[in-house]
Parts: sequence; C-alpha cells; structure tokens
Amino acid sequence: MNEKRFWQFARDNINEYDKVLLLTVTDSSNHSPGRQGFKMLLTPNGSTIGTVGGGIMEKQLIDYGFELLSGKEEKQIKRLQHSPKTDLEESGLICGGYQTIIFSLLTFNEINSVDKILENLNKRENGLLKLSYNLFDYDSSQSQKDDCTFNYENDTDYIYKENIGFTDTAYIIGGGHVGLAVSQIMKFIGFYVVVFDHREDVFTMNQNTYADEKIITDYKDVNQFIKEGSKSYAIIVTPMHMGDKEALGSVINLDLNYIGMMGSARKIKTVFNNLVKDGLDKKLFDKVHTPIGLEIEAETPEEIAVSIAAEIISIKRKEE
Repeated sequence: MNEKRFWQFARDNINEYDKVLLLTVTDSSNHSPGRQGFKMLLTPNGSTIGTVGGGIMEKQLIDYGFELLSGKEEKQIKRLQHSPKTDLEESGLICGGYQTIIFSLLTFNEINSVDKILENLNKRENGLLKLSYNLFDYDSSQSQKDDCTFNYENDTDYIYKENIGFTDTAYIIGGGHVGLAVSQIMKFIGFYVVVFDHREDVFTMNQNTYADEKIITDYKDVNQFIKEGSKSYAIIVTPMHMGDKEALGSVINLDLNYIGMMGSARKIKTVFNNLVKDGLDKKLFDKVHTPIGLEIEAETPEEIAVSIAAEIISIKRKEE
C-alpha cells in the first residue's frame, strides 16, 4: 500500500465530507486474511482505499462502518473469529484464526495529526500513531522498538500503537535491465524505491519511472545514502563483478533486513574471495542472499525481479 496516497486520501475526504472512517487491524493470528497494520478508509459516499482482509468479512465491516458514520452504531472495536463455535463475533469466514479491528472517526479535529503523518512520510521519519477509545493521535517525534503493539482489556479500554513514517525501502544497486524490472515490482508491492548506478547516461535509468529516487554515485559509496534498520533491503544487481564487489563491500557491515546479490556461483565466489583479500571477515557473507531470489528457474529480468520480490516477501512475513 502506498502510505502517502492512503493518508492523502484521508485528508482530501475530510475536506470534502467533513469526516472519514479509518479501519485498522490491530491484532491478528497467522491464518487471518487481515494482518496487523492493515488499514482501510471509508468515506460517507462509499469510496474506499486499502483493505482489512477482503471477502464477505470486509463487506460486513464496511456495512458496519456506514452505521458508525451515520450515528446509528457507537461500538468502535470488533473482535472477529474466522470459524464457528467461538465466543468472539463470527466474521463469516472459515479460514480459522482471528483479528481485531478498531474504527476511528477522523474529522477536522484529527486533520492536524493526518498532516503530521504526511509530513513525516515526506521526510521518511517515524512517528507514533496511537488509537484507543475515542482517540486518534500521532506524535511525529516519537517511535517505539516494535512497529506495532496492541493491548486490550475490554471494548473501551485498549491501546494500539504503530510506527508510521519510514516505509519499507528497496535500495537497488545497479540501474540496468534487472534494476529496472526490480524497481517496478518493488514499487508495485508498496516499497519506497531508491536506485543507484555509477553511469550518468544509462538508458534504463532514464526509463525508470518507478524509482522514488535515482542516485548516480560510485558503488563503493552507496552506504552513505542507505538508512539502516529493519525496513531497509539492499538488492545488488550491478552490470559487472567489480561493481558487485564494491557494492557488497559498502553495505555488508550495515544493519539491514536483507542483502541480496545477483550472480553465478563462480562470480559470487570470486567476489567473496576478493573481499576477504581486502580484509573482510568471511563470516559476514552468511547474511548475504546469493544467488539472489527464490529458485524458480528465472531467466528474464522480469522473472528475476519476481524471484527477488518473492524472497523479500518471504523474509518479511516470517518476521511478522
């Protein structure tokens, strides 16, 4: 999900309709179609953006949302079980598991908080969203260790907190055909995309309309532009083995959630050996995903991009 577009949608529709309803999945099990942090906005005229899980459950939640918007209902939280024979409210699904949804009415009183979210998204800095009974608040100067936390006592005593501002970021090192294809798919799945290349006139960089940033620099210097943390992913797809060596040497000591490098077994061995000769501890190579991507017999740049995105999604979901 494009977070800037999501929160801009909230602001625009508060201006147009005086209010918009935010649905947030604050708690979920592994089998739930709506995962913690999923969000949807609902306007009085029925427009939506985002999702809280889809299917018949989402339709029922939208219907309930209209009741809240019209003032016919007041309960601001729903705890749903995706199976029969439970004390929780049934979602209409049979997949098993559960999820909790908070409904937050956003009006002109909350527009200042929405503006702060948009400002932090533009600066790519985390702030802390807080949702509780009759509360929607965003502290642009605060964040927490875990991206999402939820504590529930009862339907009027609960608190959800989420870091919002710095989004998942794909740092694609190499702006050739594979870099272009990876940019497209990573942007499609909601990443902020930064592409590096050492060439100023490569046509695939000029064609790349998916990147949020395009940086021309020596590959050995890319670490100067990369923000460390659990939302940062380095994807090394340079056009030459010396570029791979410089790029890997630049990022391997950074605290990143993912480092992947494209290449044949022979090229990878050569790059590793050369870095060891330069004094790098070979134990650091254990955290490098190479050959990059899931093994799906990918050949074309587009197929390679799919395999890389799939590997990154797998890593993200296992951590959740």
